[in-house]
Amino acid sequence: MKYNSLPEIKDGSFFIADSHYINGDEALLVLLEKLIISPPPQVFFMGDIFHLFIGHIPSSRKENIVLLELINKLAHKCEVFYFEGNHDFGIDGFLLPKVKIYPRSLQPAFFCYKQKHFLLAHGDIFLSNTYNGYIQILTSPFCLSILKILDQLSLGFIYRIISKKIYKKPIRKFILSDKDFEKFAKNRLEKYSKFVKKYHLEPIEGVIEGHFHIGKNFQNYFSLPSFYCEKSGFIIQSGKCSGIES
Repeated sequence: MKYNSLPEIKDGSFFIADSHYINGDEALLVLLEKLIISPPPQVFFMGDIFHLFIGHIPSSRKENIVLLELINKLAHKCEVFYFEGNHDFGIDGFLLPKVKIYPRSLQPAFFCYKQKHFLLAHGDIFLSNTYNGYIQILTSPFCLSILKILDQLSLGFIYRIISKKIYKKPIRKFILSDKDFEKFAKNRLEKYSKFVKKYHLEPIEGVIEGHFHIGKNFQNYFSLPSFYCEKSGFIIQSGKCSGIES
């Protein structure tokens, strides 16, 4: 795998993760309107952008249409990448035709930044075998097809029940001391390095992921903040991240 064969992260690129959008939330919509007016070179949506979005389900698409339209509008202004999370999946090119979509099966994904290899992912990978089995079944084509049929037969009733339960679950920031975060970061980097070695890929110099709602970095490990918790995302510039608020 060579540097020139990898997609490139450009200086000034904007990363947003874990906004957990629910229909009616204004903060994320306001931010995207700003980005559409003054677009960065790239925007990376790093998963759990929606609090619940299953692309195969008509009721879910209808409920989230405003945000989908803004993402599509942004994709006409700059390069947009979308990494599926554990709250938003089953997304295809029909819904976001100009967006480069990375389902969980393609994560982590190799990118290049200033001649260095980075791995990007939502972040809910390399966890327990139980969780991995659960999420693989939930996001499988078979399960998505069943959910679509149930939604159509119930005229959206089943989806409304599921969404109400999920919306009631609290979303919290994961607070770690600097010492604990350093330990956490080293552990995550080790897991990504094992993945690289397992498939005989070239070594990596950095990792960017969301999911954990932390918003810190250690060396070249970037744990993105939750937009839902902090109302901010990150811009990567010359190897460093800086905050940007909605």
